[in-house]
Amino acid sequence: MARQSHTPSRRAMLAGIAAAPVAGLPAIAGVVAEADPIFAAFAQLERAKAANKTVTEAVDELRGETWEAIEAAGLDPRVTISCRKLEERRELNFYSDEDYAAGLAKLEGAPVKIQKMLLRLDEAEDTDAEATEAEKDSECALYDTPPTTRAGALWLLRHIADFLDEDDVVNDNWVGDMIGDSIRNAIAALEREALS
Repeated sequence: MARQSHTPSRRAMLAGIAAAPVAGLPAIAGVVAEADPIFAAFAQLERAKAANKTVTEAVDELRGETWEAIEAAGLDPRVTISCRKLEERRELNFYSDEDYAAGLAKLEGAPVKIQKMLLRLDEAEDTDAEATEAEKDSECALYDTPPTTRAGALWLLRHIADFLDEDDVVNDNWVGDMIGDSIRNAIAALEREALS
């Protein structure tokens, strides 16, 4: 039988899209992104991850600068913390009243520049915590979003398989790899069926 050249069917196109890397999805003229909310949820998660990474890197840099400034002032960065941190640790019973008073005395004796840096670091760490929470919320939203297309369902299965293969996701890495591979085998069968 002679092979016919033809325009791929929508089913075949969607199967091919599901196999393509996620980064390539926006290039398909928004067809998939508009057709299935799972892709919009994933895009939101990627934005949240990028924002969280940016904030975390900035906080780490500020933490390093603060540590260096504390050392340069002749203080011990391991015990020179903000008033807010002192209060938090006392409330959690990590510090006794005496430890708290001693920490306050050290903080009050620190240069104003150091005190301001510690306050700025506290605010940055709050932003970091919010960014981490936003990423977690976006991840929950992704897994709460039911796919509405075959391409979305196949993509979600592949994403879950990749997630299971990451280190420390499940207690037994062999089981994680096995489950991920099983999901990929099921996806391959569905893709073959879609192309036939």
